[in-house]
Amino acid sequence: MTSKRPLEATMSAYGDLVTDRRSYRPLDKVLVQVAGRYRGDQNCRICVCDAQLQSYYETKVELSDNRGEISFQAAGALGVQWIYLYFPDSDRHRRYANFLVDCETSIETGNPDYDQLYAMTKEALQLSRRDFTTPSGRFVGYISGDTWQIDGVWLRDWIYQLPAYCWWEHQMACGLDRFLQAQNPDGSVPDGIKRDGSTWRMAVESDVEYIFVLGVYQTWKVTGDDQWLKQALPHLEKALKYVQNDPRRWDRGHQLVQRGHTCDTWDFEIRESSEFVGQRAVVATCDQSGYYFAYQAMAQMYRHLGENQRGDEFHHRAEGYRKRANDLLWDGIKYLHHVHLTPIEHPRFDESQQLAMGNVWAITRGLADHPQAVSIINEYRRRHQQTGDAFPWWSLQPGYPDELDYYDGPYCRQGGYANGGLMPWVGGELCRGCFEHGMEEYGLELYRQYIEHLRRTGNQVHVWYWPDGEPGFRTTNEVPHTGWGMAQWLEVLIEGLAGLKDISGQMKRMEVSPRWTITSEKEVRATVRYAVNDCYFSYRLQIDETTKTLRLQYTGSGQFVFFRILLPQGWVPQSVRVKGAPSEFQQGKIEENLYVEFPCSVEGFGEAEIVCS
Repeated sequence: MTSKRPLEATMSAYGDLVTDRRSYRPLDKVLVQVAGRYRGDQNCRICVCDAQLQSYYETKVELSDNRGEISFQAAGALGVQWIYLYFPDSDRHRRYANFLVDCETSIETGNPDYDQLYAMTKEALQLSRRDFTTPSGRFVGYISGDTWQIDGVWLRDWIYQLPAYCWWEHQMACGLDRFLQAQNPDGSVPDGIKRDGSTWRMAVESDVEYIFVLGVYQTWKVTGDDQWLKQALPHLEKALKYVQNDPRRWDRGHQLVQRGHTCDTWDFEIRESSEFVGQRAVVATCDQSGYYFAYQAMAQMYRHLGENQRGDEFHHRAEGYRKRANDLLWDGIKYLHHVHLTPIEHPRFDESQQLAMGNVWAITRGLADHPQAVSIINEYRRRHQQTGDAFPWWSLQPGYPDELDYYDGPYCRQGGYANGGLMPWVGGELCRGCFEHGMEEYGLELYRQYIEHLRRTGNQVHVWYWPDGEPGFRTTNEVPHTGWGMAQWLEVLIEGLAGLKDISGQMKRMEVSPRWTITSEKEVRATVRYAVNDCYFSYRLQIDETTKTLRLQYTGSGQFVFFRILLPQGWVPQSVRVKGAPSEFQQGKIEENLYVEFPCSVEGFGEAEIVCS
């Protein structure tokens, strides 16, 4: 005969917890049903801990008929989280329940112009992902949309896609390991690596070493691998030292990097093969912004590792470099294409009037200060209105005239390829610069032009276009999904419009500058997450025009966030409350646009309310 079950050994003696789902995204509402013990309880206590066992929500639950219900927003560290159930007569939890919190990068507004760009870009760029097994080890990288080297990876084509693939790629560093191994004894770095492990270098170029630095810097910011960084830094120092010691690459007179007479950052000279023969040299704007940015990156990496003196040295080097470059290349409206170091005549053509693509990098890399950036942006807008070209994405505007007979290929006639063709990456960098420098309305106009282009072409993006918008072709390997271009437009959405910028690495410190108030969207949810780890940040923004109130919910894996929220025209902030308490704030005006600014710690779930007049 079966004995009677003692209630003390059943769930009735312990109470119960049930969540409405098993998995959630950050800021999702978690609904919890609570049951008391068989003897009857009037209340209980709930404590929620994230995957790092850090408590971020706790509350007392009143029970009616021995049952209750609570809800909270999922927050904190990603992974398996915990809900503990306590009763008043015990310090030890009586029950627990687990649920999963996970996410991936996403923008959600209800408008496909914003919501679909990430998925579309990811799908397209993965077609150019290459996973090689070289003699030295695995190489994962991304090729461009027109490369002749389909069995190898150019460093530049790959690293310039990092602003997009950082969100989904798991193999972030193995390709750079191959470049670290392939560095030459003199410190120089190859342009690319083939599947068989062989390398190549276009000798006319002087930008490979700064791209090498930026690749390591931006990859480390994602992975947070300090040991890898320590091993890489001597290679980066050696590469930068090489540039200053090679007379083909360093102009001792101006103490700036030089190169052959190329079309801005491209890899071929006028009336010459791709081989550098030392007959023509210029100091080009494109290189100067890159080395300035590289020196600042070196400063940040050294400071992170505690080598503050070394970091300060690179910072001072960067600022000196910036001053020398500006003194030489700024013409009062824009940066010159380049300055000749050897006499070169361009009969009946005023090269100083060219608007070179390197100008957009000068904005986004910080070579230009704010007034300079605004001047450059206005010049792009003026020329677009003047020319009527399809987009203000010029490689050069204007390109070198055909009568100069500089180039053999038909694709390099004036208005083609790097001689005046329209390049999507230029438009993306220009657009992002607009959002950073108070030209948000023009930035939104540019973004919408790109989205309309995607809609019209079925999401096709080529490396370059003729000025009338017709796709340009120069190789048999042209494909309509160029990563160096699409990546920059995704960066516009994530960093420009959504305003999500990782300023420290691993999202420990975030600068979040939502600019949705220039759109018609009234509720936005934005999340960024590095797929290679659990670093993420997420916010939900509501814009209430009736009460002139902005409501913000946020959470993340880091420690600190500085909010800079663009206010609608005419709104003036009156108060800010963070987690229910009054918070100090500042107003920041960029051009004609007003931002409200305030710092917050990131500890579990956060809320902020900005009331305006």
